[in-house]
Amino acid sequence: MAELKAAGLARSRAGHDKGELYIIISVQGEYAYLSDGLRRPLNKQKRKNKKHLQIVCVQSRELASKLSEGLPVHDHEIASLIRAYKQEEGKENVESRRD
Repeated sequence: MAELKAAGLARSRAGHDKGELYIIISVQGEYAYLSDGLRRPLNKQKRKNKKHLQIVCVQSRELASKLSEGLPVHDHEIASLIRAYKQEEGKENVESRRD
């Protein structure tokens, strides 16, 4: 299993939020702290057990450097990263249906 890293994109595999996408803000022990920039802003991060997350192999280098250096990260940055990934994911699904 791939390792959870800050600034990575993860999908919830269990719970009432199953299927939702989040950006990993930090990992502490067996838990990851997540934000989606909208329902779960940075000041109200979701704590989720790592085994209930599926890693999406995307990591924002810019966001990762900000988090590691302790620079401020804004909710709108997180929301836009998730929105951009969903748009790309949607394009891939449409193209695969055409084949």
